[in-house]
Amino acid sequence: MRSIASFLLACFLALGAVGSTSGCSSSTTTTTHTTEQPSADGGTTVQTTETKKTESETSGPGVGILSGTIHAIGFILALPFKIVGGLIELIF
Repeated sequence: MRSIASFLLACFLALGAVGSTSGCSSSTTTTTHTTEQPSADGGTTVQTTETKKTESETSGPGVGILSGTIHAIGFILALPFKIVGGLIELIF
């Protein structure tokens, strides 16, 4: 029985570590437009426009491996108490 509990704990910890390492992705795109126009005195006027666009995609709070593992352990330890609390609430 103890080996089954150890195996389940290892599985939950592994799943917590995998879930916590999935982060977000971001990308930055910089576009530069340069325009030359003739001026009235015979020279040229150079106008440069720079556009910076940043996109980020987040899938949830960013947690580290250690904090994700501790969170998974806390969730596992709190689960029986949540079940008992739900049963008590159901009765009363």
